[in-house]
Amino acid sequence: MLDTDKGTLVENERGLVSRRAFSDEKVYKQELEQVFARSWLFLGHESQIPNPGDFFNTYMGEDPILVTRGKDGKVNAMLNSCRHRGNSVERSDLGNRNNFMCTYHGWTYDLEGNLITVPGFKELYHEELDLENWGLVAVSQLESFHGLIFANWDPEAPDLHEYLGAETRWGIDTLLDQREGGTEVVGGVIRWMLDCNWKFAADNFIGDNYHGAVTHASAMMVGHATMQRNAEARRNGAPSVGSVPGMSFTGRFGHGFNAGILPPGTGPSRRPEPLGSYYESTSAETRERLGAVRADQIARINCSVFPNLSLSSSSGMLHVWHPRGPFNTEVWLYILVDKVAPEEVKSAFRLMAQHHFGPSGMFEQDDGENWNLSTMACASAVARRYPLNYSMGQGHEHWVEASSAVPRHRDQMVNEYNQRGFYQHWGRMMEAKDWGEVLAASE
Repeated sequence: MLDTDKGTLVENERGLVSRRAFSDEKVYKQELEQVFARSWLFLGHESQIPNPGDFFNTYMGEDPILVTRGKDGKVNAMLNSCRHRGNSVERSDLGNRNNFMCTYHGWTYDLEGNLITVPGFKELYHEELDLENWGLVAVSQLESFHGLIFANWDPEAPDLHEYLGAETRWGIDTLLDQREGGTEVVGGVIRWMLDCNWKFAADNFIGDNYHGAVTHASAMMVGHATMQRNAEARRNGAPSVGSVPGMSFTGRFGHGFNAGILPPGTGPSRRPEPLGSYYESTSAETRERLGAVRADQIARINCSVFPNLSLSSSSGMLHVWHPRGPFNTEVWLYILVDKVAPEEVKSAFRLMAQHHFGPSGMFEQDDGENWNLSTMACASAVARRYPLNYSMGQGHEHWVEASSAVPRHRDQMVNEYNQRGFYQHWGRMMEAKDWGEVLAASE
């Protein structure tokens, strides 16, 4: 799959991925065009722009994006680039504006991106500039799902509902639809840089349950609460790596996630106070909204929405892996809490999330160092001759057909099924000339 003058990048039937997929500048430029410019990408959460005039800046791939709440209450998303000389029309990360003026020559746009003022329109342009055709460039498609705002540059791409698919929607429901009113972002957006290729981070969150006992052993040694609970569960008879009960879901378009089914006493009720009491008091509502399987049996979910959005129930976190070249990733971390939760619960959740992940988080430091070293090893001359192995479990998939409670899935949690699905779809996107070819290849 994806043949180049230097060989094949993805050999899905063997579970192999070329290291050049993580280190080649030509491949990186191609994926900005073929993957990021045609996939549904996460922009932000609706709670970040609750009022008319609110805005925030973000990215789609490397393209700067301005997201606004219009006077009519609708969400808008457009390139943050003036149509005159390309300068940013808004430099602040977030705020509230009536309009956006480019600081280069003063071209001014409204909240919907329409060009409304041009200095010298009469004297210099002789009223011949067609203002309607020179507004900010809007995304082709824009939709929300449980407060998460997504956009797509390709008008031919399937809508968001189809793109996510039943499996991923089921997983996101589990994370973000536990209570009436949904979720909100607390603590702003935490950002930092990693010296790694964005795909290593995404494929880790897609359901890599193989690495935890090794990578995060140090976290357990120093008393990380989650690792301590898992270790205690294993001492009390819980399964070890290789037989952990769970469910693996792989969507049609490269999404995937694992749902962990852990023994009684290791789930949300064991969280520190006031979180333990909060989840116990809201369990009936959650069960009514999600059903018994998701409310009572699933202890945690790790999920990646192709290409670069990852969610985790460990601490209500959402990561975006913004590509910054083949060797760099800008990480944006959002912490999501139930909107109707008490303030002390929201604060406790934020602190737990920052302890868990984030640039100073105990897990994030472990993961980031691994991804950095893996990326570095993909760039050296001799190492690039040898592909990476994603073959775990290949040929031994055991499918469980969909029921009224659970979509179609595999009944094993430690595997590389989801990673193979991720790179298979990545390869299709890199090869296909349009979404028609992608859809045909995905049947």
